[in-house]
Amino acid sequence: MLIWILIYILMNLWSLDKKIALTEKIVSVLPKMKCPYQVEPHQIQGLDCIHIFPVVQWLIKRSIEKRKEKGEFLMFYAANQFDKLICSKNITESEPKRKEKCGHLKKCLTGNRKTNKSFHKEQRIMEYIDDSSDSEDLETNEWFIKKEFDPQDFNEVVMTDEEKIIKLQEEKQKLIEELAQAQEETKKIENEIKEKSFHTSNMEEDKRLDYKKVEILLTEYEKIKETEEAFQKECELKMEEYQEKINKAKLLLEEPVEDDTELKEELDKIRNMVEVARSKLSKKARAVGLMKRKLDHIPDRAELAQYQRRFVELSNEVSARYRETKRHYALYNTLSDVQMYLNKELSLLSSILDAYPEAEKSPEAKEQFLRQLENIDISVKQTLDRVESKRNKEQSVKSNLNNQLSTCMSAHRQYLAAVKQLETEIQKNLQLQEQIDQLNKNE
Repeated sequence: MLIWILIYILMNLWSLDKKIALTEKIVSVLPKMKCPYQVEPHQIQGLDCIHIFPVVQWLIKRSIEKRKEKGEFLMFYAANQFDKLICSKNITESEPKRKEKCGHLKKCLTGNRKTNKSFHKEQRIMEYIDDSSDSEDLETNEWFIKKEFDPQDFNEVVMTDEEKIIKLQEEKQKLIEELAQAQEETKKIENEIKEKSFHTSNMEEDKRLDYKKVEILLTEYEKIKETEEAFQKECELKMEEYQEKINKAKLLLEEPVEDDTELKEELDKIRNMVEVARSKLSKKARAVGLMKRKLDHIPDRAELAQYQRRFVELSNEVSARYRETKRHYALYNTLSDVQMYLNKELSLLSSILDAYPEAEKSPEAKEQFLRQLENIDISVKQTLDRVESKRNKEQSVKSNLNNQLSTCMSAHRQYLAAVKQLETEIQKNLQLQEQIDQLNKNE
């Protein structure tokens, strides 16, 4: 039906401006009506049935619900008017008639509650009926029945209750979302802590391996340096010997010798030995250069201090994250306990409300209902006692830990004072030793 109306409106009978204004009004009114579906103006103008059909279906359901509510309201109003017209002012105000009238009001209000599906309205109506049974509120109930019915007051009460229910549902949804976000954040923080702990452990192992490698390289470097010095000395000695031999050979060459083949052979041997010594020396020089480069790549004390500072910062960050996750866990546990107790309370109240009408039918059922309430009260007191005992235990543990902390702090202060005193005594001892040394020198 609504689609036919939209087709009729969006025909050529209306101008484009009116069509656009109408579609914008429809789109703006739907969120105010708390429609769970969203529709765009171009979808309405293009008659996009895929997106329009859920909205139309929801509107039809809403109209049916409103019709039911209005019918129930009119039935209540007609019954009230009928009671006012038929009943005269001289009728005796007996308790059963007042109960029937309040029961008639209860039927109307509980019917409205079923359409709105709210728990707080039922609680208020039951409290009203409970209060109406007392002798002090009989006159107020009679005034409420004889009073002319104002539908605005009834709608205001229903709307305020609906708004409260919606607010409570929104708060509950927000709490659930916050819990989910807290769980996700705790999982992320745990993963980060695991990764950082893994990285720190790997870095410590790498650091130990680097230290071992550095020690090995230093020992090798010292050995190579010693061998190089010894080799250089040997080479110098051999060079001197070879130089002397060369000089002798030159002198022999200058002198006229008949057979110089032996001298040439000796010269060739010496030259070969010199070339071999030079090649060995170049190899040793290359090895020394490589060792120097490796030692240059090893971090010095400043870099190691920087690494140490960075490790300290990482450890502080990890501890802070750990404290934060611990706080999140504590918050989650408290919220879960609160949720559990609230659920128990809601289930208890709903069971009481369900059992109350049956208890009003007979005195035996009423006594049984009261016994059940007493048992529930006893169980609640027992749970409270358990919680109180647990809290007292935690407080005692906390007090013991505080005492231990205070003792540790006092011991730490005594330790610092003792260290300071020891430093002063060491300085005095050094001064006395210097004075004794000066006296010994003077003597």
